[in-house]
Amino acid sequence: MTSISDFDAPKPPPWMGALVPFLIVLAAAGFYWFLTSDKEKSPIDLDSSQEVKLSGKLSNGQTYYIFASEIEVYPTNLENEAWDRGEKGPDIRYRILWKGNAVFESVTKGDSLIADWSGLSIELNWKDLLGKSVSPDDVIKAGRVRFDENETIEIVVQDVDIASDDDVGRKEILLNGLSIGKNVIRLKKSPANAIRRITLRILPIGSNLQDLANIMK
Repeated sequence: MTSISDFDAPKPPPWMGALVPFLIVLAAAGFYWFLTSDKEKSPIDLDSSQEVKLSGKLSNGQTYYIFASEIEVYPTNLENEAWDRGEKGPDIRYRILWKGNAVFESVTKGDSLIADWSGLSIELNWKDLLGKSVSPDDVIKAGRVRFDENETIEIVVQDVDIASDDDVGRKEILLNGLSIGKNVIRLKKSPANAIRRITLRILPIGSNLQDLANIMK
């Protein structure tokens, strides 16, 4: 029985050595394409209905920031008397109720017939946030609600006093009639209401800060 020594074994042709590096590069390129091809296609395959709307009516199932940027009250309280002793105006604070639960309470604005809130937790204007790399959740101070057909919220306004808080009024609002951005609700004076006007701001959660700042312009 005979055996072939290493010296006698057939040797690969010279061009084989040059081909091996080329095959390795080709295989690596193919593997990279396999890993990235699905990611590149995914934006095209996304359902457009999943995109966050930045204007128009509210979308079913979408969650929104909601706050009152301005509340105006009538010159007299529910009894048609001065709000506070002397010539001081009311100290206005409001709450947002959703599904019977308070989801937001504002800070109090003293001596104001027209009180305003920026919706921000920091002392900046919305335009100052353009170009900033911060999360909307870190700077927006508002309630959060999810929109469904015939869903409602309630705005409860009070005059904050040391002894006890006085009711100014409350308004139940159907979300179907609201839009992204600015919404103005005007109310008549009555024995149960001294709110003259509520300006609500609604912003879609999931948008970047620049888009939200543009909505607030």
